[in-house]
Amino acid sequence: MVSKKKAMRRAVIAASSAALLVLTACGSDDGGSDTGSDTGTAASGEGRGPITIVEGQDPLNAALENIIADWNAENPDEQVTFKPLAREANDQYADIAQRMQAQSDEYDLVAVDVTNTAEFAANGWLLPLEGDNAIDTEGLLPATVESGTYNGTLYAAPKNTNGAFLYYRTDLVDQAPATWDDLKAECPKAEEAGIACYIGQFSNYEGLTVNVTEIVNGFGGSFVAEDGLTPAIDEQTAEGLQFIVDSFEDGTIPAAAQTYTEGESQTAFGNGEAMFMRTWPGFYTDGEESSVAGNYGIAVLPGVDGPGVSTLGGYNVGISAYTDAPATARDFLEFMQTRQSQEYYAEVGGAPVLAEVYDDPAILEQYPYFSTLKEALENAAPRPSSPYYSAVSKAISDNAYAAIRGEKPVQQALDDTQAGIETAGN
Repeated sequence: MVSKKKAMRRAVIAASSAALLVLTACGSDDGGSDTGSDTGTAASGEGRGPITIVEGQDPLNAALENIIADWNAENPDEQVTFKPLAREANDQYADIAQRMQAQSDEYDLVAVDVTNTAEFAANGWLLPLEGDNAIDTEGLLPATVESGTYNGTLYAAPKNTNGAFLYYRTDLVDQAPATWDDLKAECPKAEEAGIACYIGQFSNYEGLTVNVTEIVNGFGGSFVAEDGLTPAIDEQTAEGLQFIVDSFEDGTIPAAAQTYTEGESQTAFGNGEAMFMRTWPGFYTDGEESSVAGNYGIAVLPGVDGPGVSTLGGYNVGISAYTDAPATARDFLEFMQTRQSQEYYAEVGGAPVLAEVYDDPAILEQYPYFSTLKEALENAAPRPSSPYYSAVSKAISDNAYAAIRGEKPVQQALDDTQAGIETAGN
């Protein structure tokens, strides 16, 4: 039976959430939605007690379990329980969404994919991390903090992250290219060897949004404004997409890459079929089982005039708007970001969000790629932050794919992308 106090608190949250959803759907005069801190009034930040955190099943769960064990040893009256969700992202989302829509207090902390953080915030499902619920973000990689921010307010604490590398054949090139011009200048060596010059993930799926977005970001362009609703397509966006189209046309990227997801691209590179590849850090060790073992190195992605921009992966953790123990939940968020907690993520092959972990000599000895990963993360950017991310991503990938295949001119593809972003919430 719900207490009168809890019922009143939930009523306040429901009203705030309803107002927020109206603002998000209709926008405002300046094209944005002002989330403010409406949901924050529902929980004073004073509630304490046992809490439950949910996260999808993943190899990195082991790090979270270690963190919880440490916390529970120090906080016997405020125990944290971990509830693993399904492996599939759609099933995880459905589970959390069902409880949030029911205003259930079953989940106190929810691990949220970086692509869903804005949606959860706009729906009123997460408490803004401000006021009593504010956390200390000093020492965290700035891009990871940005990934938990929606419309200027932090809603989710960075937990673990990820960034992409440029893999290159050390038996074919002397050093990694710093710019796209440098990379293209090396392509004749690939042609002489009878292999592709550069490959990434250019099939029409989420990976294409990632590849396109990071190249566009490297050109100084973007797709969505800070409010998460307004298109922000400009001349730099066009330059970035045009570069990709031109790279297919001039043979820098082979037509076969239009069918590549992570698996296909890594197989091709591992079989010695490409000189350069963009992919995630996992291949650093996986590649040692391939035919190019011992003949590849890593670097940050190239850019226009220097280091490029990697798109962030990873997970954030937010406080449920319906928790009875927001103070405990807030303290556990900071506990997840301590040095010891973040080292657990390094130990299981994850990417910590605490910058200083990447400078530890012992960790660098065990994970030598961490120095490059830190540089990549320091130059990283989140994917477009939008409460309608799925629709925005589809607009980007569908139209970029059409441009790559020569089915639309670049400007038409961008006009259609803008229309897709403008109608994403419909």
